[in-house]
Amino acid sequence: MQTEALDHELSIDEEYDLWKSNVPLMYDFVSETKLLWPSLTIQWLPNSDRSNEQELILGTHTSGAEQNYLKIASVHLPDEVVGDPERSVAAADDTKESGHQIQSKIKIVRKFEHSDEVTRARYAPFNPNLIATISGKGKVFLYDRSKDSDSALAAEYSFHKENGYGLNFSVVSPGELLSCSDDGSIAIWDICSGKKMPIKVDTSHDNIVNECKWHEKSPYLYGSVSDDSTLIIHDKRADRPAARIFQSNPYNTLAFSKHSGNLFAAAGTDSQVHLYDLRKPEDPIHSMPGHLESVTSLEFASHKDGILCSGGSDRRVLVWDLFQVGAEQQQEDADDGVPELLMMHAGHKSPVNDFSCNPSIPWLMASVEEENVVQIWKSSRKLTSPYIPRYYNIHSLE
Repeated sequence: MQTEALDHELSIDEEYDLWKSNVPLMYDFVSETKLLWPSLTIQWLPNSDRSNEQELILGTHTSGAEQNYLKIASVHLPDEVVGDPERSVAAADDTKESGHQIQSKIKIVRKFEHSDEVTRARYAPFNPNLIATISGKGKVFLYDRSKDSDSALAAEYSFHKENGYGLNFSVVSPGELLSCSDDGSIAIWDICSGKKMPIKVDTSHDNIVNECKWHEKSPYLYGSVSDDSTLIIHDKRADRPAARIFQSNPYNTLAFSKHSGNLFAAAGTDSQVHLYDLRKPEDPIHSMPGHLESVTSLEFASHKDGILCSGGSDRRVLVWDLFQVGAEQQQEDADDGVPELLMMHAGHKSPVNDFSCNPSIPWLMASVEEENVVQIWKSSRKLTSPYIPRYYNIHSLE
């Protein structure tokens, strides 16, 4: 009877209960909040210090039932979450009892009316008061959150003809914004110029463009992935792609490393995360299994080189340590996944729409799922302490 109980496939609710029972072992902090409407997007706003008060960008997707909004949420974090990440593991154990309580820590403090659903919202790195959004009709909006709600909408940009999900500001060229759409187009906007039309349009793809992102160190390079089963590296100075990579399965998402100039990752419908060298992008240098369904979002952490996070339709957010690629494993560890899989966040009951790594507090994450739930979580120091030697020379990709 015991074997039968262990062998049966767990329901989503049973998986959630199992995850919840392990929260004290795997996390230093977990918060869960049920929103009134689903949010397709989430992003931490930057804070110059490790303050207990942090803010998040959210949106609404009301399916036409009510007015949609771009929202700013305030999050109050306990002292142990914002403290020095290099403190001893024993210090974390002193507060571990709080892990048994999963409480709501999110409060909506600002909201701005938005035309149609907010499919993606991202702040401008050169001025975090400016937030760009894209809607289900492909229209791009720019908000200034420092102003009152009635005057916060600063600009509207119309070009795309269909739904848009890709939206990304350059961290190198202030004001340059990428957007992409189901109509197969990519637009580059300059929000500082006052112009309401793109400064460049790219139509290299033959199908839906799922995502587009700027290179983290170059003012010229950006990447895109499409349902036409291609990954393209673009140089905005050129009329033709710098590289076009064909795949047997379409990619949904990509991300460039914030530390290594030649490293980028892409993932999609084959459920694996693929690593690439920008100098020789024809084939992945490594592929990482771990997700059970499509991967829909990727982000490299800024606080530590080699940390990559991925979210997917399998209700999971995975944290990868790329320095562990090629590390030896005991058989019992191999059964849990490849050595570079540092942690699996399994607290969501529906597909993960988006997630964000906090830029000022290492290992603090926020993720949002289809069923209206936002979770804020920080992995246990026992998992993230710098205790393992580096097996893979990721610095060769700089």
